[in-house]
Amino acid sequence: MANVLVDTSVWVKHFRESNQELIHLLERDAVLMHPLIIAEIGCGTPPTRTRTLLDLSALQQAQQPNLTEVMNFINEEKLYGQGCGIIDMILLASALITSDTKLWTLDKRLSLIAKKFGVMHRSTLH
Repeated sequence: MANVLVDTSVWVKHFRESNQELIHLLERDAVLMHPLIIAEIGCGTPPTRTRTLLDLSALQQAQQPNLTEVMNFINEEKLYGQGCGIIDMILLASALITSDTKLWTLDKRLSLIAKKFGVMHRSTLH
């Protein structure tokens, strides 16, 4: 089973209502993190803020493309004008360059693009 880069949208929903699939992935050490996800969560009010941010920071890190690589990717693949922001594109690029990694997001637009590139995480729990 692939590692999963878990987007902010999944974490926020999990903080409100426990997600068994995310818990299962965490128990398997299959969750990847990106510093921009931690920063986005840090802009909000996660439960037990300091502890949560420290725990998230301790997770395995996905590969990080530089901004030039992301901009080239956006231009080459014509991903502009599709309703996704730069953080979405950075996370998508991270999933693509990190070996055996899928992206789990609840964002509809990002989901469509991730599916197009074959990196969208599909739920394994029913």
